[in-house]
Amino acid sequence: MEIDQNNLMSFLKSGQTTLNNFLLQHYREIGLNNDELLVYIQTKMGADHGDLEPSTEQIGQVLGWSAKKVFSHLEEMRKKGLVKFNSRHANDGRVTTELDFMPLYVALFKIKVNQESTNDRIDKQGLPATEEGQIKRADIYNLIEQEFGRPLSQIEMETIKNWFDIDHFKPLFIKAAVQEAVLNGALNLRYIETILVSWQKKNYHSLNDITNEKNKHQQYKQLQSDEAIDIPLDIDIFNVDWNKFK
Repeated sequence: MEIDQNNLMSFLKSGQTTLNNFLLQHYREIGLNNDELLVYIQTKMGADHGDLEPSTEQIGQVLGWSAKKVFSHLEEMRKKGLVKFNSRHANDGRVTTELDFMPLYVALFKIKVNQESTNDRIDKQGLPATEEGQIKRADIYNLIEQEFGRPLSQIEMETIKNWFDIDHFKPLFIKAAVQEAVLNGALNLRYIETILVSWQKKNYHSLNDITNEKNKHQQYKQLQSDEAIDIPLDIDIFNVDWNKFK
């Protein structure tokens, strides 16, 4: 196969971008989704070549996105506390913005690798049998994005943030409500919030309270089903074969 010499020279001159395998193995556990990881990689490639102020337009051209979409991902990463925007005044008076990913690395360092990862628990079906402290905000953002199949919008992220800061919903309850919404085919934040408010009004304190309610509801439905037997009016109910009506 003939090799294009120009392409070969460009390949050799492009250099390499080094990514730590620990990041690739655990990026979801700190709250990064796949699109944000791509933006981080493109940004790091520029930083490794001395370009500390990333061009959202250039990154967008590589990824096939608009510059606005690239920036929205960077903004979401900032809101998750994974990157800082540092503005500086250059000698020519121009204001430049550099990205500091140290918070992302700090988040990685805090991961406890000797325990089952949060995302392994997310992939399991049913209500999670974990302590509340093991589920963090980043896990909730990541879970909802996985179920929605897309990145969260700024408004959606603010809504979820309010669940923690204003409504004080428990992370375990939020996760259970998301799974309940998935089972009912109603994947939207309003429906999830309705479930959470209902559980809060019922003064539930643990997942057992939720499970007990579901069991009682299922038993009630079964009882109603058993009682709903269509019996004709013109029969002798004392001498009837009830097996015909099962």
